[in-house]
This record gives sequence, structure tokens and C-alpha cells, in this order.
Amino acid sequence: MWELHEYKNQSALLNNLTVRISDLLCKQIQQGGKASIALSGGSTPKTLYQQLSGQSLPWQSVIISLVDERWVAEVNASSNARFIKNTLIQNQAARAIFIGMKTSHRDVFAAAESLSNILERHTLPLDLVLLGMGLDGHTASLFPDAKGLTEALSDTCRPVCCAIQPQPSADDANPTARMTLSLNTILSASVRILYISGAAKRDVLEQAFIPGSVTDMPVRAVLHDSQTMTEIYYAPDD
Repeated sequence: MWELHEYKNQSALLNNLTVRISDLLCKQIQQGGKASIALSGGSTPKTLYQQLSGQSLPWQSVIISLVDERWVAEVNASSNARFIKNTLIQNQAARAIFIGMKTSHRDVFAAAESLSNILERHTLPLDLVLLGMGLDGHTASLFPDAKGLTEALSDTCRPVCCAIQPQPSADDANPTARMTLSLNTILSASVRILYISGAAKRDVLEQAFIPGSVTDMPVRAVLHDSQTMTEIYYAPDD
């Protein structure tokens, strides 16, 4: 199930989404003493994270983790941990607790079990998962036809996270291996938000609304779950 929040411009979307997330964090901390959120990388949420970083919230009670991560060192420019630390964990939000995904394992597939144990112990249950979507219909690092996708999408998958090796494409002939939250973990979050921007992704979203193969378009597995709601935030690019 999904609920579409569509805005005329990015400014209106960002203001509303900042309030939505801030209110959620405050409410959860008041009720349970802490809040745990898993966030995505990519260019789309950069301004959102910068805006959130200045919010006067009890950030010391917020646990920030990742939806997915490229299997690269944090010093690498493509690291999602690096991105989150440089955009969100600044200013007021510098007091937040951060738990990344990258471990010392060279092989991402060898790291999945031990990392799942760490995430289960320190980040679950998740109060919020913030997702993005690619033009190929992937979300998190659930890429079409990727090695590891079947396990990650399985409703019997027990690990919190799964290793993924995307298929080579015209845009990336040698894609980096990834770690991603499993579909079960994503669906277990109390609140799930999909944030997309631009007309091209709006067109992809319309395709994803149509029931069909989840291996061809993994975001469908999130949107068409009959037990949970996905809040979609969309605005055209400025």
C-alpha cells in the first residue's frame, strides 16, 4: 500500500518532510527514550539531511544507520557512511549515534551474518526507513536481477541485511558489491518513506504502481506489500 504526497516544488516538499521526520523522532523519543532510523544515500536527500541537521532535537537519543552501503572504505567518495556524516551528522545532529554497515570483511557475502547480528542488536526495531528509487526500479540496494536479490526479497529471509552484487549495465560495467537491508527488515519499520524527485522518476513510479515482476522492478515489493504503508514524497526537480 502507498500514500502519495505530491508537491509543486522541492522547497515545499523539504519543509513538509523535515517536519514529518522531526515530529516522528520527537514522538518516538518521548515514548521510548530513543529513536532508530535507517537512511539512504544518493543525491536526492542531500538537502533534506542538511536541513534536518540544523533541527533542535534530542539527537543524542537518535540512532542513525544505513539502508544500504557500497562495499568500500569510508574514505571513498561513494561511501554512504561518508555521505551521511558529511550532510546529516553535523550541527545539531552531530550528537546522534551512527552505526555503519562496512566491516573489515573483504567479501561482502562473508560479512552479512555478523553484520546482521550487530544491526539486530543495536538498531532494531527501526522507527523510520527512508528509501530512494533508481530509474531501473531499484530501492535500497535491491537491484533488478542482482546476485543475492532472491534471498533479500524472500519473505522467509531471517538476516537483517543481505549482500548484493548488481549486474553490469551500460552505465556501470563493473558495479561495486553492496550490503542492503532485507525486504523483511524494510517492511518491519514503523514508518517507511520513499523520497523521489524529477519527472523521469515519476514515470518509473507509475510503472511500479502496476503489479508485476519484483525481480525486474524491486521497488514493487515495497509498494505492493498489503500489510504496511509506504509514504511517498515527490516533487519535480527545481
